[in-house]
Amino acid sequence: MIRKKQELTTEVIHNMKGGIGDFIVEHLVNKEELGKAGTMFVCGTLRPGDSVGKHIHSANIEICFFISGEGTVIEDGIGTIVYPGDVNYVGIGGNHEIINTGEEDLVYLAAVLNA
Repeated sequence: MIRKKQELTTEVIHNMKGGIGDFIVEHLVNKEELGKAGTMFVCGTLRPGDSVGKHIHSANIEICFFISGEGTVIEDGIGTIVYPGDVNYVGIGGNHEIINTGEEDLVYLAAVLNA
């Protein structure tokens, strides 16, 4: 199946996981299509200063692949600057938050998969 960009559903989530501002989500594959594999496969955008708040992955994993912009990922209280091409992997029991600390949109692919 090919899904054209204009067919994708976009959602704006305010204060995602207690974060600041808006998380703009472009659903690449919907939850039903993922089936038992996971709950989310999206292209997410955070505007400068916006964030996804700290959250724990108690029963799943998340993989984030950064496409453009600059941000900071905080895991277990330690912040790391991320750039295009970087990957953030959060295993079961791990936590993270993502903050756009740059001057342009931070765009990344995010997949939440069941363990």
